[in-house]
Amino acid sequence: IFTINWSYGMIEGILIGLTTALTFQNILMVMVGCFFGTIIGMLPGLGPMTAIALMIPITYGFEPATGLILMAGVYYGAVFGGSTSSILLNAPGVPGTVATSFDGYPMAQQGKAGKALAIAAWSSFAGGTLSAIYLLFLAPSLAEYGRPRLSLLIITSCSENQQNRTEVLFHYSMQHYAGEQPALNTLIFSK
Repeated sequence: IFTINWSYGMIEGILIGLTTALTFQNILMVMVGCFFGTIIGMLPGLGPMTAIALMIPITYGFEPATGLILMAGVYYGAVFGGSTSSILLNAPGVPGTVATSFDGYPMAQQGKAGKALAIAAWSSFAGGTLSAIYLLFLAPSLAEYGRPRLSLLIITSCSENQQNRTEVLFHYSMQHYAGEQPALNTLIFSK
């Protein structure tokens, strides 16, 4: 379905991004962002969006790349920080760490809190790294996917239930393959 279209411009863009991200200032900013994001994420009820909202005024004086790197570090740190409160207090800091409390809190009650936190840290790091690498390789294919199909993908991911998603995809594909120009707004809002 997806093919990787490598070009000289894409490889050059990746190298420019890596040289920008691997400067001393940006590495320092991502570490500072992860530290403060973890602290904010540990507080139940304060999640990644709150942490980013608190860091936005700080980034006004930075270069755009440095500010975005700081906010990305804050986001990833806050997501991991939510697992800390989920493991130690059985109070997930963010909705994404609810599943962590199912196994992490019982491990903490058995005296294995350090092991549970280490598993959560490594899982968070591996998931973030692998998803960034997958996005790097799949972004060109997704860009060629086309606006109508990408719009449909976004709309159906935000729809209420699985049945509605299936109906929308079915009607869209039938109209598309019949040669008609499907109107996404009538498909979604007619239900």
